[in-house]
Amino acid sequence: MIKHIVFFKLSPEIPLENREVLLNRMKEIYSLLGEKLDYIKDYRTGINFNMEAHAWDFVIDSVFLNRNDLKRYQDSDEHMEAIRKGSQIEKIKAVIDYEF
Repeated sequence: MIKHIVFFKLSPEIPLENREVLLNRMKEIYSLLGEKLDYIKDYRTGINFNMEAHAWDFVIDSVFLNRNDLKRYQDSDEHMEAIRKGSQIEKIKAVIDYEF
């Protein structure tokens, strides 16, 4: 099994009053992937409620049967479309993929 986790942190220049709207938009964009691609074993997204400076803002936490299914997900039209839509939101990301 493969665990694929992606953390996003919104740009610090984004005003506090806009953050909730943008994070909800990210949830709308990325949450759909778990419903559209049936080879994903588990798929969750979440908005962080921890406001510490070192905390990240949004997560995608997913599980795939193998590396081929992860690659299939990453190359899928649905994933590429989500990336395109999400690219309009200023952010940085961190990724970890591991076998368990």
